[in-house]
Amino acid sequence: MTTIESLHRLVLSAALLFSTVVALPVPAAEDDSPPPEFSEAETRMWLTNQLAAIEAPMTLRYTFEKSGTLEPGFEDEIRLVVERINEDDSKAISLYFFTGERRFPVPPVDSTNVNLVLGKYLEGDVYEMNRLTDPNGTARERWRYFMRRIKFALSESATVEPRSFEFDGRQWNGYEVSFSPYVNDPHRDEFERLANKTYSVIVSDELPGYLYRIETRVPAEAEGENAAPLLREVLQLEAIETAG
Repeated sequence: MTTIESLHRLVLSAALLFSTVVALPVPAAEDDSPPPEFSEAETRMWLTNQLAAIEAPMTLRYTFEKSGTLEPGFEDEIRLVVERINEDDSKAISLYFFTGERRFPVPPVDSTNVNLVLGKYLEGDVYEMNRLTDPNGTARERWRYFMRRIKFALSESATVEPRSFEFDGRQWNGYEVSFSPYVNDPHRDEFERLANKTYSVIVSDELPGYLYRIETRVPAEAEGENAAPLLREVLQLEAIETAG
């Protein structure tokens, strides 16, 4: 498989996960023209084989915690189950996003190199932004706007910094992708309370599953270093369980 074909496949995977309205430009797979330029943040988020470090069936367990003063929080879990390693090194996976009444159904995927947790979290995040900024339900498609703002932020203003972290008794080397999609939004007055929302995504090529942690945060409306955030969500890898 050529480099262009590999990029084409991975970008399509990200596009399908995170909706076509924010799909990254897809390189042509039929000719030898060079692929378009992507930002480092886009590359770290989408244009890499996120499951390359997985060499056998396993289950990745993530914890999730929502807190803040805006509304009641909750805790839950997410499981990414790698069912099979295919001959082309892609993976057959199942995703169990939350439990019980909160569970979000996700069809199993027979072949992918993408950690579905990342795309599904961002998909849920923009739906939540829609809900929180449109309590009367008069702008049901506003989530598309929030998706585009995240896409633009990753393309134009996100930062990427080396980051090491401890997991499972050892140190891992990775990167932290940080972005604030709405801080300079020309329409931020329509959702001012949430406009300073920040996103942090920690990933590592060394780590099975690639994704270690996602944190989003809306700072407190009142000033003060010790003021509790208006909204905070943390999704973090808790354990890796090998089959058998």
